[in-house]
Amino acid sequence: MSGRSGVDRLFEELEVECGASVQCITERVSALMGLDIEVDVLDEDEWATVPRFVLRDGDRARIPVRRSDPRWYRLHVVLHELAHLLCGHTSCAALPMTFDQLRKPAEACVLAGAGVGMGAAMSAGVSMVSREQDQQDQQEAEARALAHRLGSFVEVPQFASAEAGLG
Repeated sequence: MSGRSGVDRLFEELEVECGASVQCITERVSALMGLDIEVDVLDEDEWATVPRFVLRDGDRARIPVRRSDPRWYRLHVVLHELAHLLCGHTSCAALPMTFDQLRKPAEACVLAGAGVGMGAAMSAGVSMVSREQDQQDQQEAEARALAHRLGSFVEVPQFASAEAGLG
């Protein structure tokens, strides 16, 4: 997929209507991609066993979210990972994502795609790590753009109903 036009195409193929539920979007992604998608809300003990980076394995995808994270952040994680799946990605550089990571500057840089892999770059060769990092950065940018569009369709009706009450 390439840039904004690819994100636009995927969004159009998804055919999401304003006000769609996350469950509806998840089912639509599942049907479009031919995947069994499971969103797991996990307690702390289960959370500790979540594998790093793995999103898709064969025809199954698992989106782990931590129960103790704020609800809005869990929504963000689910939409971000659904966007990765729509883009054809099998992994996410930030998985497992937690709200706590936003509070730690070094981990927030990893979530944003900055500052990753430089230690390995010194020993494995800058160009190879740089290419891998560029690919991860591109995948994260694609997922972020598509997740942003999906999120606006989920969240817009909530704001519209709140504005109606202000009269």
